[in-house]
Amino acid sequence: MPLVIVLLQNLMANIFCTTQIIVMLDAFGKTDLDKQAILLLQNMASDGFLKASTNHTDNYNRVWARDAAVGILAILSANQTNLYPAACKSLLLLQQAANSYGQIPSNIALDPSGQPSSVSYGGTVGRTDAGFWWMIATVLYLQKQPTEALEKVALPQAEQLFKLADIWEFNGKHLMYVPMSSNWADEYITNGYVLYDQLLRYWALELAANYWNNPHWKEKAGQVKLAIKQHFLLEAEFEGSLFTQFQQLQLANWDISQQFIASFSPGQIVYRYDGWSIALLLLLDIPSAATKQKLISLLQQMVVAPNAVGIPAFWPSIEASETDYATLVFNHHYRFKNKPGHFHNGGIWPVINGFMVAALVIQNEVLLASQLHSITQHLLQNSFAQHPFAEYFDAATGSPQGVSELCYSASGWILGHQALQHPITIDGLLKPYNLSKAAIYQKVLVLAAQVLTHISYQSNKVICIAIAGESGCGKTTLANALKNLLEQQQQKVLLLHQDNYFKLPPHQNHQARLANFEHIGTHEVDFYQLEQHIQAVKHRTNNTLNIPVMNWQTDTCEVTATDIRQTQIIIVEGTYTMLLKDANHKIFITTNYKQTRNNRIERNRETVTDFIEQVLEKESAIIQSHAPLAHIWINEHMHLHTALPIESCN
Repeated sequence: MPLVIVLLQNLMANIFCTTQIIVMLDAFGKTDLDKQAILLLQNMASDGFLKASTNHTDNYNRVWARDAAVGILAILSANQTNLYPAACKSLLLLQQAANSYGQIPSNIALDPSGQPSSVSYGGTVGRTDAGFWWMIATVLYLQKQPTEALEKVALPQAEQLFKLADIWEFNGKHLMYVPMSSNWADEYITNGYVLYDQLLRYWALELAANYWNNPHWKEKAGQVKLAIKQHFLLEAEFEGSLFTQFQQLQLANWDISQQFIASFSPGQIVYRYDGWSIALLLLLDIPSAATKQKLISLLQQMVVAPNAVGIPAFWPSIEASETDYATLVFNHHYRFKNKPGHFHNGGIWPVINGFMVAALVIQNEVLLASQLHSITQHLLQNSFAQHPFAEYFDAATGSPQGVSELCYSASGWILGHQALQHPITIDGLLKPYNLSKAAIYQKVLVLAAQVLTHISYQSNKVICIAIAGESGCGKTTLANALKNLLEQQQQKVLLLHQDNYFKLPPHQNHQARLANFEHIGTHEVDFYQLEQHIQAVKHRTNNTLNIPVMNWQTDTCEVTATDIRQTQIIIVEGTYTMLLKDANHKIFITTNYKQTRNNRIERNRETVTDFIEQVLEKESAIIQSHAPLAHIWINEHMHLHTALPIESCN
């Protein structure tokens, strides 16, 4: 077998190594929760469609859009093909009951013949999340099991749903404005611009855009994502935001490690951590690297804490002494359940923890995911005999609460369990193909292996590989793939990023560009320091190197001492790296900034404003002029050339 193929197989096996963890989990307790969860789903589907529960409490013995969708995700992840017909039937029944505006009902009751006899779009207000959950489950189902009857209604339903969502924006600024009680947390205080609803809309748009190859939906998905990053993660400037001037002042020193924005309106910001939204943020890979690390650190503190019971629905709990507690008391239906540490107000929901486990696995935080999964396993097993698959658990005591035998809870368990057992499968299933990191990385690994066939290196000589191209073209991804393949060959590699060698930190550099457009260009980069560092490694003049690292969150330049002894290969990636004099091999990615717009949105750094587009246009002219300096060229289709492609010469 060729060495490159062996290296690829070894690398992919190392990315998600969870076998020992899974063995530990399977040996943990008495009840085989995976089998019991599947059995519960089978019972829920015994009438040919998916009910929320066999329990008749509070209308749970109905087809609920959200519960059915989550159940379908679990069915698909576990490859329970015997339940596919019930999954499809549930989606068709819900669509059949949609109103003339395209709103999918929250839940439906069926008559003895299996037809909708009672339709509910929500209690006090309609449910905005039901339609997005329906669309997510429908596209994921069709991707795995093409079905003519569902395909026939899915596209017209998508068109109506997304038009309805546009209307819910009211101002055309890409975030929907929804009333209190309009999603799964129907007895909680979130209202206005609610993060959870925006995330579901984005997920549905991405899936639908890819499935039906709709560029308009793709563009809208990008706009929604940028609005999420600007308003809930504060990863963009306040200019043009939906915050009031007073709110902008209040948020000036905001840090996601200390506060989380679950929702906001002109009169209120709800500072509560939202477990399901955090899981969706990580699952869909929306936060920047710095924000992502803060969220993961926060989760880690909660999971390893003494007497940890899992991740709450919302936290910190609203206490009786707080003003918001009166809102909770007013907003309940059958009985008040939102005491501190209960229900939405800090209760521990297996469905949320299951999504969180899957999200952490997708982020390659496998150990943390397995620890959280073990906590959920402990809760479910301890309560299984008297209260199987409880709706939620008391955060203080860990005692089961709410409805038992809930499809929701069983599905959450299955998603987490399947994520740990089959990480690449869950990554590809839950996310649109173009968002699947495993799928993208596999393609780039193949490309990197091809690149290495054109690069020669010797054990006694340090070489430098430079990778250049426009913003978002894939320089960093290719650099990481080359590094991993070379390290599989026992080569010591130093990876340098041109972005860390800018003379000014990111925000300060942006302000300088705003003040003077002529500031943009190669002179923004400290090439002298970068060349000095390359020479220091090549000539082995130092044992360590103080490498600059730009902190995007604090807008400062930090320094990391790096051991460069025995380094054999330097990889430098950046927009202008074709200008490096000491680079032995130069690789140029020919994709231009217009073609990489979606990639830049995915990269999670800057928001895409008109000014940024002007900057990129100017940079493009400079960068493309460097293309003839390369030795290897890669086009937008990931095809490698050893002569400059004709289109790059024009």
